[in-house]
Order: sequence, then C-alpha cells, then structure tokens
Amino acid sequence: MRTSALLRGVVDLLLLIVFVGIAVTGIALYLAPSGRIADSIGWTFLGMDKDTLTNVHTYLGFIMIGLVGVHLLIGFKSMWVMLKSAFRSSKTKAIAGLVIPILLLAVGFQAFSAYTGEEETTYESYDSYYEESTNSTVYITGTMMKYYTVQELAEEFNVSTDALIEKLKEKGIEATPDEKLVEIEYKYDLDREELKAMLEEIIAELRG
Repeated sequence: MRTSALLRGVVDLLLLIVFVGIAVTGIALYLAPSGRIADSIGWTFLGMDKDTLTNVHTYLGFIMIGLVGVHLLIGFKSMWVMLKSAFRSSKTKAIAGLVIPILLLAVGFQAFSAYTGEEETTYESYDSYYEESTNSTVYITGTMMKYYTVQELAEEFNVSTDALIEKLKEKGIEATPDEKLVEIEYKYDLDREELKAMLEEIIAELRG
C-alpha cells in the first residue's frame, strides 16, 4: 500500500513538472514569430531559440505520454469503479463528462490546424521571390526582404544609406544601417508587400 501511494505521488509530481514545461514551451511557441523571421532576428525565449523550444516541447510530450500511461495503469481500477458509480447515479452527467472533453479536444485540434495552415501560407508568400512589382524601375526580391540590411539594400541600388534612413524616418520608421529589413517588418508589424512597395518607392525617388 505504501509503495503504491509513493509511486502515485512520484508519478503525479513528475506529471505536474512536465505539464508546466509543456505549457510554458507551448505558449512560447504560440507567441513566437514565424520560423524564418525568428531565425533572422535571433528570437529567443528563456535563452532558447524556436527550434530548441520545439524539440523540448516534443520530448516533454513523449515523456508525458509515458507518465500518463503509468498513471492510468496504477489508477485504472479506481477509475473504472468511479465511472461505473457515475453511470449508475446519473447517466446524463456521466455522458456529459465524457463528451465535453472530447469536444474540447476537437475544437483545440481545429484551432491548431488553422494556426499551422496560416503559418504555412505565410511561408509560401515569403518564399515567393518573383512577385509583380508596383514600380518598374526598382524591384526588391523576397530574398532581399528576408536577408538584407538597410545598408545592403541601399548599396544594392546605389543610393545613400543615410538618405534611405531619413526617408524611412519621415514615414515613421526608425532604422539603423545594420538593421535587417525583416527586423523592421516585425518591429513595426508591417505587411511584407506594404514595406516592399514603400522601399521601392523611396529608392525610386532617391534615384530620381
């Protein structure tokens, strides 16, 4: 009896620790920027980048599967007795107690699918290097938007870095020469196409 109680206590404690870890990493991954932006701006949470958080979250998930299995194995008899007792006393409440968690899981899965689907669509739009440009004289590719700094963009189109920064400042965007375009996009919560069109217009103006 003592061994059983000790084992249950240890399993419950480990489940609590793993649950907290999964909750923290899950929230961090939900709030994290998309993968390519996270890599470009060096985003971290508690000293871990997005890939590390994903690995930790996955490993903790597998650990929780094992712990839940042990937990169910230890308490299966008690669970079965309680379920039978619940069905005898009130079948409606017992059925509701089983259906509601299933519905919550289904809703959560749908929300997760919608979120990941939206992120994949974002990746596809970021990987489109040959969009139609609104300015025929200046064309900024998707690669430039992802990897170039303000200075590199200015040098690419042979315009003054200071002038480019000044024009961005006039539009309410504070930037430094070594700041990446994707960092500006993320910092000011801008649409990539909107920022690209703005930069093309500014560079075209600077080039006369």
